[in-house]
Amino acid sequence: MKQAFHSQPGTHAPSPAAKSPNTQSVGNPQRTGWPHFQEIFMLSALSPEDVRTLKQYLLAQARPGPWEFHSGVLTSQTPEEICTNIIREKLLEYLPQEVPYSVQQKTVMWDEGPNGELVIEQKLLVPKESHVRILIGPKGHLISQIAQEVGRNLMDIFFCEVQLRLAVKLLK
Repeated sequence: MKQAFHSQPGTHAPSPAAKSPNTQSVGNPQRTGWPHFQEIFMLSALSPEDVRTLKQYLLAQARPGPWEFHSGVLTSQTPEEICTNIIREKLLEYLPQEVPYSVQQKTVMWDEGPNGELVIEQKLLVPKESHVRILIGPKGHLISQIAQEVGRNLMDIFFCEVQLRLAVKLLK
């Protein structure tokens, strides 16, 4: 049986999810986990019934009003934020344990090159010498692979050639 957990019983109108035969509302004032969530859904995106239950809940919660952004706006992120987030994504994908979480990113250069390409240089600052070695990888292959993948992603996003340089430095 699916469950919709209520952290604060009686403080909201029942949702369609709570009325669903496959959803059980649980109101436990002793519960300490997830205190800021009105409902929590345990579901599978592979189940059409589960998706329908979530969709009904979201539609019931939606309120009419003006859009926060114009329909032509794809994101509220700056190009620099997009770049930094894509680099962070690759660091999380390739680096083990706590290493990606200890990396500080600093954009050193963001310019247009002589042929219209986007030239980006970012320093990746890490607190330990061992993290420097891990991030660079054997013979520099790991940092090179990360830079190539990020560069390809940025070309797809910005529709121009991108030259990306990543420099790994020990945080001082």
